[in-house]
Amino acid sequence: MLWLKKITSIKNISWNKKTKVIALSIVLIGVIGITYTLKNNTVKPKEVTIEKVIKRNLTETTIATGNIEAKYRNNIILNSTQKVLKIGIQEGQSVKKGDGLIMLDSSDLENQLQKFQINLENAKLTLNQMVKTGLAAEKSASENSLSQAKYSVENAQRKYDDLKKKYSQNEVLFSSGAIAQSQLDESKKNAEDAATGLKSAEDSLTNAKNTLNDTNNSSESKISNQKNQIALIQNDIDNYKKKIDDSKIVANIDGKVIKIDAKENQFPSSGDQIIIDDVSEYKVSVDLKQYDALKVAKGQKANIKIKGSKDSYSGTVTEIGQLAEAKTSISGGNQEYKVKISVVIDNPKEEVKSGYEADVQFIFKEKDESIAVGFDGIKEDKATGKKYVYVVNSNNIVSKKYINVGIESEYYVEITDGLGEGESYVLNPPESLIEGDLVSQGSSSKTSTNGSSKK
Repeated sequence: MLWLKKITSIKNISWNKKTKVIALSIVLIGVIGITYTLKNNTVKPKEVTIEKVIKRNLTETTIATGNIEAKYRNNIILNSTQKVLKIGIQEGQSVKKGDGLIMLDSSDLENQLQKFQINLENAKLTLNQMVKTGLAAEKSASENSLSQAKYSVENAQRKYDDLKKKYSQNEVLFSSGAIAQSQLDESKKNAEDAATGLKSAEDSLTNAKNTLNDTNNSSESKISNQKNQIALIQNDIDNYKKKIDDSKIVANIDGKVIKIDAKENQFPSSGDQIIIDDVSEYKVSVDLKQYDALKVAKGQKANIKIKGSKDSYSGTVTEIGQLAEAKTSISGGNQEYKVKISVVIDNPKEEVKSGYEADVQFIFKEKDESIAVGFDGIKEDKATGKKYVYVVNSNNIVSKKYINVGIESEYYVEITDGLGEGESYVLNPPESLIEGDLVSQGSSSKTSTNGSSKK
């Protein structure tokens, strides 16, 4: 029986070992399950861009785009009814005030002037006769004047009819391409001048009739009327003399000829002109928003960069507009009220020309070694209006930190209170980020070298 007891004892020992192995396996499976569960229930960090608060040299500026203008511009509009006889200048040429530019054809004007001068002499002779011989002789003179006036009207009417007919014929020829535009314009001008001459002759006839009808009036009244007639004729003479003088186009300022529309032996088209710029000074006019315009003062310096040029220029603010005008943005959005600011370019080179587009940078404030963060790192509490950033502690947990700000550069904002150098903060935090969140540096995030874009 001893051997049986031994066998039983051995069986008991084997069963205890199996039990322990099974129990250990169950515990191990439970531990693995709990570990797996805990691992899967761990909060995943949100990927963000984390930057360090460092000291930077900040410059508060604004940039606006405008066009270069000369100090003064002289626009000379050409008379489309006078042919250009001679051009004495060329584009790019420097001229002085009073220098001749072009000569227009004044032959028709001179002919009209001569006629009025003859009428003036006759009117003066009539006046002398009235004074010397009295009413009897005056009546005879008035009758002669009336006859002469009728004759003048008849001649003027024939001339006008002929020239009007000629113009009508030329319109037909021009429409068929038989004659040039200049021929049509010239015939039109001749017809218009003839109409003016006819009107003048008819006026003279009316005056002559009135003079004859007034022969029974007092001598003083008749003499006064004749003097008035002389004055009217003299006024016409003065007007024609001025037109003849104006046929010689001269520069009204010292400057440079930048545009000539005229061509010799041709009639100018409507709107043709000569432009002279006073290039002793160039300026750029830009429109600034109210926020920036309030920081600008006369005498303030600015930097100017002409688009396409390698050179930059300094400039000085010389004019600040007195009116904020509504301007529509390039994108066609809402209108903004802006003030015109003029900046004179210091020592411009030959490359500078009117009409060129240029960027003007106004520098408002500069500060070295300032604690700063990127624009996109700053948020604003809607309830209080206070600004804050999300700072990241050593455990990568975020929390709000309220701040006070100072000057603003293109990419960074000065922090005057609330943050210290070396602290970590979230740049451009997502809307879903809240205090207490666990964060990590996003794999796709890159540490910014120039901050964030200014809103």
